[in-house]
Amino acid sequence: MEVIVTDERDERFVEFCKSFGCVLDEPQVVLLLNNYESTVGCASFKVYDGESIEINSLFIDSMKNREELSYKLIKQLEKIAIDLDFKASYVSLEEDNLALEIFKKLDYEIVSNNDGILIKKEFRSLI
Repeated sequence: MEVIVTDERDERFVEFCKSFGCVLDEPQVVLLLNNYESTVGCASFKVYDGESIEINSLFIDSMKNREELSYKLIKQLEKIAIDLDFKASYVSLEEDNLALEIFKKLDYEIVSNNDGILIKKEFRSLI
């Protein structure tokens, strides 16, 4: 599998998001997960504030290996954010979103539970 770094203008991303009924047009970092020339997943983030990003999409087009593929994309987004000197990551989720358990396993913690769930992960410094 190949992870491709691109942005929200990439037609593969636009079409993949549309297949899930989602349209994202804000500037962001986008990852596409390709398997034999076919997109099987995508994830993206935008700037949340001066020190944080917000992961605003995570779509996997397969029930097989869904958790493993999600981890791969989330970890890669976090690596890019850390390389860009961001200190934390936020995610807004619906109450019944299955991805909540995946994010919890990656050390995200609930910070707010009003009108959905807001979770956050502080990136650890190596210094």
